[in-house]
Amino acid sequence: MKALLIVLSVLQLTQWQMKSTAATDEAWMDVTVPTTVLSALVDNGVYPDPWNGLDNFTIPDISEEGSPFRNPYTFRTTFTLPKELTAAKHIWLHLDGINYRADIFVNGIRVASKDKVVGMFRRFRFDITPALKQGENSLEVTVYPPDHPGTPSPGQQFNLFKPNRGNSGDGLFRDETMKMSGGWDCAPVVRDRNMGIWQKVWLSGSQDVTVEDPFVWSEVPSLKKAVLHVEGTLVNHSGVPVSGDLTAKISSEKGRRTTITKKVSLDPGQTLKVAFLPLEMANPQLWWPNGYGDQPLYSLELSFAVGKSVSDKVETPFGIREVGSYLMDKDGEKGRVFTVNGVKIFARGGWLQPEAMLRNSDKNIQDQARLLKEANINLVGSEDMPAPREEWLESWDAAGLMSWHVFHQCYRMFPGRSNAHNPDDHGLAAECVRDIILRYRNHPSIIAWFGVNEVMVDKDLYLATKQACADLDPTRPFIPTTATSWDVEALTPWILDDLPTGTTDDGAPDYNWAPADYYFRKVSEVHLQMFRNEMGMPSMPVHRSLERFIPSLGKAYDPKDPLWPLDSYWAEHGAWDANNFCYRAYDNAIRTFYSDPISARDYVRKGQIVSAEGYRAMLEAANHRMWDITSGVMLWKLNSCWPDVCWQIYDYYLAPTAAYYFTKKALEPVHIQMNADTRMISVINTTVSELKGLKARVSVWGNDMKEHWNIERMLDSPAQSFTELEAIPYLKGITAVALVRLSLEDESGKVVSENFYWYYTQHQNYYWLVTLPKVDLSPALKVTEKGDEFAIELTLTNSGETLSFFNEITLLSDGRPVDPVFWSDNFVTLFPGETKTLTAAVSKSDVWGELSVQID
Repeated sequence: MKALLIVLSVLQLTQWQMKSTAATDEAWMDVTVPTTVLSALVDNGVYPDPWNGLDNFTIPDISEEGSPFRNPYTFRTTFTLPKELTAAKHIWLHLDGINYRADIFVNGIRVASKDKVVGMFRRFRFDITPALKQGENSLEVTVYPPDHPGTPSPGQQFNLFKPNRGNSGDGLFRDETMKMSGGWDCAPVVRDRNMGIWQKVWLSGSQDVTVEDPFVWSEVPSLKKAVLHVEGTLVNHSGVPVSGDLTAKISSEKGRRTTITKKVSLDPGQTLKVAFLPLEMANPQLWWPNGYGDQPLYSLELSFAVGKSVSDKVETPFGIREVGSYLMDKDGEKGRVFTVNGVKIFARGGWLQPEAMLRNSDKNIQDQARLLKEANINLVGSEDMPAPREEWLESWDAAGLMSWHVFHQCYRMFPGRSNAHNPDDHGLAAECVRDIILRYRNHPSIIAWFGVNEVMVDKDLYLATKQACADLDPTRPFIPTTATSWDVEALTPWILDDLPTGTTDDGAPDYNWAPADYYFRKVSEVHLQMFRNEMGMPSMPVHRSLERFIPSLGKAYDPKDPLWPLDSYWAEHGAWDANNFCYRAYDNAIRTFYSDPISARDYVRKGQIVSAEGYRAMLEAANHRMWDITSGVMLWKLNSCWPDVCWQIYDYYLAPTAAYYFTKKALEPVHIQMNADTRMISVINTTVSELKGLKARVSVWGNDMKEHWNIERMLDSPAQSFTELEAIPYLKGITAVALVRLSLEDESGKVVSENFYWYYTQHQNYYWLVTLPKVDLSPALKVTEKGDEFAIELTLTNSGETLSFFNEITLLSDGRPVDPVFWSDNFVTLFPGETKTLTAAVSKSDVWGELSVQID
């Protein structure tokens, strides 16, 4: 269900031409809008794709003298109004996102200038009727770069384990634009700072009265009853009074319809907010977060008619749900709890980034949402997308991904520092906030408005942001910031009334490798652990993805190089470090615990093992004290904005890493786990139902492939609880590595959760695991068609006498890897005599030939 469609008629303008205003002799190049200038130049072959290797350094930066990006670029197109629009009295030009300023001309007539059309995070609409003519019309949009693009400092990180590339904070942070464009520890420098028309341009038509800013919100006093509140704004663009009927039609996906009408009179030029009486609905189809129920959506159609003539009509999807929030207490510490429809939600997820040049396709966005949903994620956030394309929100609505929405990006101001007053134009920033709320408030996925990520804006902008939420959407919690790491009383006393936030990324754990037991011990400290909203560790992509952006991956093994295969390509793409902040500890863990690599593929495999252990531990640590200490947890990050080797669970090409599958395992709604600090076996039930008659099986095997210990326990698991069973004791006789197998069965004997761990017993390494002989798993592949996808079933059998450890399954089409593929599991281990069946789905559009699998 698409968001906010003008129903009378819409004409989207996608086919344009582009040229620099300084390039008078150059030909116009064809481009598809939305696009940035640099993206269009890459598409036209002017520059290479900057994300390959070090190719970004072949493109001049906007900060350099003579850079082409210092000049404005003009986009032009032509259009003829379709029949449906010719009957309209007013034709409206909509620009959903430009960066950073724009002059707009229709048929050579200026309809807006760059002093008014400014800011990346707001929409613009203009009545272009007076400038139109019959037949073909021309439209020109000249876009200007950010006012203060800044200078990347230092702009590169060629040396392994050296400090990251810095940013363009000397200028870019002053503007209301995407700060990530100037470079960051997790983002490259975008040479044009994403100048362009980065969201849709479209035309709509209306009569004299327009319907604007529809809003529908719900109260859910019980699961069998909802109360809907519907409102909208009417604008009379004529010089005479107008009377008519405002009609709201509410439709469900199952065809249920409700219609209400209200008579409204408008004075000449009047803008009027109109609210209907509350509407009670019995047995509503409620929207739930992923793992707690389904995500049905309704549609609101809001129209204004004078007699039988419809003046304007808008449509927006929405979900029926009620969001709440409170603080839980543990030893004086506070943890933020979110509720949906009266049910507390154990929030588990992480942070997302847009593609650094804003090139995410609709399919890419939908595929990411599916990956997250299937990984049992239920919460996402982004500090880089204050005003994302609608497709992001639509995908989160459909997948049940709660979103906390951040208005002001973290890396532009910090109390007590010289950049504390950023951005320069607080009025513009406040206008962006108001438009963001009006634009997205009907999306059920948004569960809270956050003022800022990690830092704080000036008092006037903070109060304006808070007031905008109170005025335009009091239905969601407003939380000032995700963390407070400064002296609040001295520097920002105006936020004291809104504290504590109940969530933080202050302190540790943070962003580097740590042993699995560390995360459990940190949770037990309680302080700063109740709802950690950022922690992560490096997670390199799979080998097939690295081949796409590390040109040196195939270089010969060099036993004299202690950091082989790492080099400048790896460094630029995330293998940086400063004060043990990122990649060094991760690389050290790979070499220390799993031995020095003998090939790039060997290094990558060992890296996948280290990442898998770490990400599972972060999340299982939060599990093991759910609702006793923890109320939520978030990873930094879930994805990457460019090809990167650092923080992610699936990579730029949407290939899941081992960390993805171990995250998916840790976030099962019903889950059995071994707590890494004590080896206590715990059962986690995040569902709202008590589970009776469960059977837990635990066995510990040695590297001799003999069973050394086992237990079976019957248990009942209360709703939203953890249950501790028994700790694995110290076991003699295991000489290298202990292997732990866990399974949990329901009353019918169906396995609802399995898990597998390994720990060393003598020497602090796992060399034995990575020197096991390869086992033929006799793969049996079955492929069937299912609508627009191929459904895959893969059966693996270990007929040997040794462990088959950590098998990566890759789907091939005519011998070449396919991504994304939605596997039920991957990086799987099979004991002797064990058979496993995996399932997967892949879009037919991503396949070009016969399907097969590769096992590494």
